[in-house]
Amino acid sequence: METTTSWWREPTRGQWATFGAAWFGWVLDAFDFSIFVLVIEEMQKEFGVTNTAAGWTITLTLVLRLVGAYFVGSLADRWGRKIPLMMSIVWFALCDGAIAFAPSFTWILVLRTLFGLGMGAEWAVGATLAMENWPERSRGIASGLLQAGWPVGYLLASQVTRFVVPELGWRPLFLIAALPALLVLPIRAWVPESSEWRRAKGSVKKESLRAQLRPLAWGVGVMALAFSAYYALYAPYPKLLRAEVGMSLGSMTNHIALFNIGMLVGAIGCGAIAARKGPLWAIVPPALLTLPILPLYVASSGALTPWLPVGAFLGGLIGAGYSGVAPLLLTRLFPAAVRARCVGFVYNAGAFPAAFVPTAIFALGDHASIPLGRSVAFVAGGCQLALAALLLWRPPPQIVEPDPVPVLAEARHGAS
Repeated sequence: METTTSWWREPTRGQWATFGAAWFGWVLDAFDFSIFVLVIEEMQKEFGVTNTAAGWTITLTLVLRLVGAYFVGSLADRWGRKIPLMMSIVWFALCDGAIAFAPSFTWILVLRTLFGLGMGAEWAVGATLAMENWPERSRGIASGLLQAGWPVGYLLASQVTRFVVPELGWRPLFLIAALPALLVLPIRAWVPESSEWRRAKGSVKKESLRAQLRPLAWGVGVMALAFSAYYALYAPYPKLLRAEVGMSLGSMTNHIALFNIGMLVGAIGCGAIAARKGPLWAIVPPALLTLPILPLYVASSGALTPWLPVGAFLGGLIGAGYSGVAPLLLTRLFPAAVRARCVGFVYNAGAFPAAFVPTAIFALGDHASIPLGRSVAFVAGGCQLALAALLLWRPPPQIVEPDPVPVLAEARHGAS
């Protein structure tokens, strides 16, 4: 007779420690990135910059993610995953913390651009380490839980902003953002190196990367559309709620919290669906279902304003929740010998064109007088539709199938 062990009982203590380190790193990465978006209104007032200039700060941060992810991912394929992960966390924490002392918006632009190097590297190495060390049969669930760290970090950022900014201003937020550097201590002490990397060590060859051209191109396209849809929903949202809807800081952060709670639930749920049905089933239906909820998300008419809380929750749940599939989808695409650099490249090369989406949306308002809510709905809806089409067009075979059957069998001799 065979028995089934619950998926959460299978990982060892070291595997849980590895996953915890990657998860907390992503939570803190999200916190550090999100506080800038949440206080951009206050920064604009202090330094007298336009919406477009503020949008460029977000864009440059995201562009530098690609450089950091590929460079540090290459180190992770040679040195192992642990040391590059620690390097990236310290880097992004210190760069963001230094913004508290910025004397001008130019300094903020420089520091946030440098922050992008560590931000991109952290996800690439952390996700690779977590997925490689996790038992194969439940990697879909782990993928959803890992990516759910982002809305947790954004939620924490919104609530800390709500209490800190009215009393102390925006600068202390960035001092708090330096605290993630302390995470390297438990990583150094308790996190084991990737067993898959150890087995693949020394097998990196020049032709290995050339053999990955098709999955690289397909993955970049998928991530570009997914990121574009997310940044269209996420980056302009605080500004939309405050400047166009007329919300106070407290009301705005409550709606941001609803968005992130929805995204948290959606990421875990989509990860579980990916484990049972495969990644395509966990991404395509939510992407298409986003289209009818966009009017609620942006309150496209005055009559829909009371429905904004529902729209915020559904925007996170349906419009961004499928991000929980990303770690599983990308780590499946590539062999272990080149995985960290390929995962990092695809994730952040996809973010490169998406990095221009917030700037483009703000520019539509500044130069074409298009309401912000309408711009958000148009861009996000178009990206979701294009994402579903690309996923259904000749996807690589390794991402079509579900995870291995989630059964941990133990032979019971003599039992019937």
